[in-house]
Amino acid sequence: MLDFLDIPFSVIDIPTDVQGRVPVSWKSMTTQDYGTTFFFMAAVECQNLARYQPQLFSVPQKKIGYFLWELPDFPEDQVPALQLVDHIWCPSRFVQKTIFDKTRQLTLALPLPVLQSAESGRDFRAELGIPNKAFVALYMFDMRSTLKRKNPEGVVSVFEQFLKTHSTAHLILKISRWEQSGTKALSWIPKHPKIHVIKETLGQGDISALYAQANCYLSLHASEGFGRTLVEAMHHGLYLVCTNFSGPGDFLNAENALLVDWEREEVTQKDYPNLTSKSWWGKPVEKSALKQLKVAFKLSKTGRNTQGIKDSKKFSYETLATKYLPILKTYFAN
Repeated sequence: MLDFLDIPFSVIDIPTDVQGRVPVSWKSMTTQDYGTTFFFMAAVECQNLARYQPQLFSVPQKKIGYFLWELPDFPEDQVPALQLVDHIWCPSRFVQKTIFDKTRQLTLALPLPVLQSAESGRDFRAELGIPNKAFVALYMFDMRSTLKRKNPEGVVSVFEQFLKTHSTAHLILKISRWEQSGTKALSWIPKHPKIHVIKETLGQGDISALYAQANCYLSLHASEGFGRTLVEAMHHGLYLVCTNFSGPGDFLNAENALLVDWEREEVTQKDYPNLTSKSWWGKPVEKSALKQLKVAFKLSKTGRNTQGIKDSKKFSYETLATKYLPILKTYFAN
């Protein structure tokens, strides 16, 4: 968005295990210091950063934390991280309410742009042995985001039930950051000719090609702060079968998605990283998910999800930059 608006900026990239994997090219990138700094990370990481690099918090005139979180409750011991910044931005009203319950700082819900890339031309169906006319459900998830929250096991369970009446269907699981999870980390995935796993790191063009060759995006998450892959799937016209809970509620509705019922489930510290207090999320009801998956199968026979394609356009960086320009101007007055 800053590039689109010709606002110059510099970036300090905090080292992570995925640093350098995704190439970037910014036209307004500089090496200068500026009066406004954004801290784009989890709040607890901002707390750690302040401990080791305090000058990053003492020099800027304005400090904005773009903080990510995915539960209805924010831990009390992380509230000091919120107080390190002047204002808080977050990707959805769900996260906004969670944070605002703990602080009266200005907290804005400004969704992230979801960038779209041209398809690479790679034929995943041919590589995986999936017939061109077969119904394909897709789910992408990050192993480091915790399996309990992303719930790919629930996706597999519902798909196996679906196969009993739709034996020609296929499921593709695209898995990221699995390498450090141990040799048995993926042992829960059944060895089934209709269930395919992609573990390699894909470029954006390949990701677009993968979406384009699927019919349905099956996300039975317990909670999401935003839901970027859901927007990507909408952009490519996939029918969304999705838990009706948390951040995606900002943009999913009965017109563009097939929403899945959920039940409240308590979350333990082992279920979510950096959780130090009690919380909960929405466990999807598999019976409801199976029903909606059958609807997605029928709808896929009529073409793509045109309402989803239309609604995904509001997440382009051009649209969001224009919409939020008055807010951005208050931070970049010079």
